[in-house]
Amino acid sequence: MQAETYRLGIDIGGTFTDLVLLSDDGMAIGKVLTTPHDPAAAVLDGVRELLGQADISPRHVSQLVHGTTLITNAIIERKGAKTGLITTRGFRDALEIGRERRYDIYDISLENPQPLVPRFLRREVSERLDHRGAVLIPLDPVEVRAVIHELVEAGVEALAVCLLHSFRNPAHERLVKQVAAEHFPHLSCSLSCEVMPEIREYERTSTTVANVYVKPLARQYLDKLNTELRALGVPRDMFVMLSNGGITSCDVAGEYPIRLIESGPAAGALAASFYSARQELDRVISFDMGGTTAKICLIDGGQPMLTTDFEAARVYRFKKGSGLPLKVPVIEMIEIGAGGGSIARVDSLGLLKVGPDSAGSQPGPVCYGQGGTEPTVTDADLVLGYLSPDYFLGGKMRLDRAAAERAIADRIARPLKLDVLRAAWGIHQVVNENMANAAHMHLVEKGRDPRGAHLIAFGGAGPVHAYRVAERLKLKTVVCPLAAGVTSAFGMLTAPLAFDFVQSYVTTLSELDFASLERLYADLEERGRAVLTAAGVEGDITLSRSADMRYVQQGFEISVPLPPVLGAQHLPALRQAFAEEYERLYKRLNPGVEIEVVNWRLLASGPRPQVSLPSQAGSSHTLEAARKGERQVYFPEHEGYASCPVYDRYLLPVGTPFSGPAIIEERECTVVVGPGAGGQVDAEQNLVITLAG
Repeated sequence: MQAETYRLGIDIGGTFTDLVLLSDDGMAIGKVLTTPHDPAAAVLDGVRELLGQADISPRHVSQLVHGTTLITNAIIERKGAKTGLITTRGFRDALEIGRERRYDIYDISLENPQPLVPRFLRREVSERLDHRGAVLIPLDPVEVRAVIHELVEAGVEALAVCLLHSFRNPAHERLVKQVAAEHFPHLSCSLSCEVMPEIREYERTSTTVANVYVKPLARQYLDKLNTELRALGVPRDMFVMLSNGGITSCDVAGEYPIRLIESGPAAGALAASFYSARQELDRVISFDMGGTTAKICLIDGGQPMLTTDFEAARVYRFKKGSGLPLKVPVIEMIEIGAGGGSIARVDSLGLLKVGPDSAGSQPGPVCYGQGGTEPTVTDADLVLGYLSPDYFLGGKMRLDRAAAERAIADRIARPLKLDVLRAAWGIHQVVNENMANAAHMHLVEKGRDPRGAHLIAFGGAGPVHAYRVAERLKLKTVVCPLAAGVTSAFGMLTAPLAFDFVQSYVTTLSELDFASLERLYADLEERGRAVLTAAGVEGDITLSRSADMRYVQQGFEISVPLPPVLGAQHLPALRQAFAEEYERLYKRLNPGVEIEVVNWRLLASGPRPQVSLPSQAGSSHTLEAARKGERQVYFPEHEGYASCPVYDRYLLPVGTPFSGPAIIEERECTVVVGPGAGGQVDAEQNLVITLAG
């Protein structure tokens, strides 16, 4: 693998840190255990190891893109900065009042998420704007200084500012920031008019608080990692993956770290959209199963679905509404506690449960031999014969099958009065059912029928479980890309530089002032060009407009794309676009009800990188040459262990079909092809599995 320049993608997962080194000549991949206490350590170790194996000098790395779970973990574990909040008098308790909705109406002991800022660190100031942004009560800078002084004396390190209606007039919030910068320059500060200039006080306050809560930690981490990568010899500053599927500079990421909340999962969905476009597949389900969770995303027309509603640090991890609301642009997906490290147990009712708790990377599954005692999905897959104890991570890590069998026997088989094989199959079956049910529910909620869609499976555990998940969803095709175990890291290298902007301006379509709207978009577009130019965009910048629209008196909006220029002549088309999207989602319309626009959005993006997939070295081999041997594998269709062929993924010939059952091994993952299914490697090096029936 010799070229002039290389691009490096790095994805930190809950169990493994994945690396992909890409050039026109090929791809090199690396996988190391994540170091939760110091995530940068695994990144640096992985970079050294991968560049050393590929015999590449760090100075030839022209671009490095990084995705991190740091922001999510800091909020979940409450390891951010001690944060204070300044708000308009009378709105101190917005974080606790919330939306006054119960996320579980039957739970009499319902527990709400604790705000990131306790009440004693929230302060009010006397100021007021009306809903149009006109000043009703001016802000006194002397009062502001006194309030900030109180918070600093209480030990506050970061300051969130969220004043009423600041999205229409940011002057008061900017005055607070100016006072803080002059008298308390050590304070990290975030303004709601910059982080989330939208209506809805609770969400705006929650998002602004979360942003500044992790801001000092994010800046320290990004600066440290960037410095250490430079010390290794990498000649350029790294880029950071955003939750919306774009990348940005460390400076922008450090200012708006809440935009990184889903950076790793977003990269996986982006990779799935890349492969779906290459394959010309209209409807795709992205299935990313790693060591801790499984992420499922709908790819429609080659593009992942986006949303601006997200929750972090849920009281109940997979119960919607139990977390802190964040209004940030993210790729829409459903995440469930189903990964290779998900722990299996028998509950008090004698039922087999799998997840959401995970063994993670430390101690990891029992078979890792690192002190784990609870049986996991990986342990079950090993006992079933799907994983090789000698070829895990290409042989870098040996798995202890006997230990996995003992753990399943002690914790699962004996309580359920089953043999070890049936208990292992039960674990495998339950986790597949959980993922298939979650995928089905997610698609139906979006008005999509899963039948007829294609499943693109990746992640360290995804290809092992993809066949059975697709079978339960009644899908016909599963696509496993080459190097599926590190697909999220690859996805980062397909992302353009991009950033989202939004501005609230509530109006009905019939009362829309087009001159004001064009001024609004002129400002957003100027900011978009400035951010991308500062990040180093070379070439054309694409500006895409959209709007959050609803019927008057409704409480929620839907996103509708807009033309590049808007005038009165476009009103009929706008109404029609809203009607089509509304009917697609809800199968009904409200004729005669006026349409209202709440938020106006802009996505500024640079050119998408040109990615060339490397050629497959084994394309001239025969199927027999790719055969590594056989091993005993369990499939329920065979009523016990049966001899199953095992193939080397790198030697499978292009276009030569084979029949299941079969096991296909590569360094970072294993693909399981069930009985009755067929498979072959296509011209794009994807392993395509066609299900029986």
